[in-house]
Amino acid sequence: MGVPASNEHIPSLRRVGETVYVGLQLPLSSAGGTDIAEQTDQVFRSLVARLEEAGGTMADLTKLHTYYLFAGDGADVTAYWERMTAVRLRHLANPGPAATALRVHGVGHGQALIAVDGIAELCRDKQRIMPEHAWDWSIPTPFSQGWRVGEKIYVGGQISADRQGRTIAPGSAVAQTKNTLEYIEHVLHDAQVNWANVCALKIAYKHGGDAEASRQLGASIVAEVARRFPAQRPVITVIGVDLLYEGLLLEIDAVASRDVGLPVRPEYAASHVAPLAFSPGWLSGGELYIGAQSKSDAGQLEAQLEGALAGLAAVIRASGASVGDLVKLNVFLLPGESTETVHRVLERFLSPGRTVVSIVQVAGFLVDGQKVQVDGVALPEQRS
Repeated sequence: MGVPASNEHIPSLRRVGETVYVGLQLPLSSAGGTDIAEQTDQVFRSLVARLEEAGGTMADLTKLHTYYLFAGDGADVTAYWERMTAVRLRHLANPGPAATALRVHGVGHGQALIAVDGIAELCRDKQRIMPEHAWDWSIPTPFSQGWRVGEKIYVGGQISADRQGRTIAPGSAVAQTKNTLEYIEHVLHDAQVNWANVCALKIAYKHGGDAEASRQLGASIVAEVARRFPAQRPVITVIGVDLLYEGLLLEIDAVASRDVGLPVRPEYAASHVAPLAFSPGWLSGGELYIGAQSKSDAGQLEAQLEGALAGLAAVIRASGASVGDLVKLNVFLLPGESTETVHRVLERFLSPGRTVVSIVQVAGFLVDGQKVQVDGVALPEQRS
């Protein structure tokens, strides 16, 4: 899983104008053994190095995704996250990025416990967003609830928690979804936008041992989210994971723009139809957000991935762009599926040196039989 730090076909970073996209950074196979603190230090040193290569620093990091592994439960999860985060704090700027941290099933080599990717914005027109009505982490951190950069707004992962990081409405999907959306709404409000300005949503729902019950949980969360969008709906990615605080069922992050934008709907029949009329693509401010694409009826992993990528390409073409304009690609797949197959398919699909990639194993998807899905960001009018 993941991508090597240096790959001629798949770069570790891509700078376009004042925006830097950093692909998944992994610990070295020999780094830290199975110690989360040492591995965390290694991946954040790698992230710092990538930003410096692009002419930036950690102070420019605007959105951070952390994917980590831990098999425990209850309070042990929070203690593990706090140990990991104590190391992250040594590398983060203050104020820090809007952040999303998800417990997943695999990243990189067999001993990898953590991986990170992110987006840095080098321009000066920035506003940190810290609403009065917000949750907070269980320990002091410099993380931000959101950032406005020019016309674009990044919303960090929002959860149903209080100011001490304690879950609100544990076990209740509807109540937690409403609380989480309310926190997102306050970030949007402070950035002087609303739900009509949302371009993309990522929903991570708790996927436990009962796959069908987990899918029903995920579907109920998506249905509640859909109610916030009576008209046009943004793109959406939905993945089954585990969550940080005990009793949590979901985490949602978002990207919005003061340029409301338009949905992009390709005619290509193989394109995945997003649930509840969420848009396959959303074009705003010169950026194309591509929602999760999948082809669960295609059989084995290679065919499913090729079908998903065909759907993604159809969305890109419908916007007037090409696959070479794809700057960021996320690949989520089930545990045990071949990452070698993923790399082989991507080398056939991607334009060399144009797209940073993150490959992560997650617990499940909303559709039975689905093995993989992809989403991404393309720039139809690239500035470099």
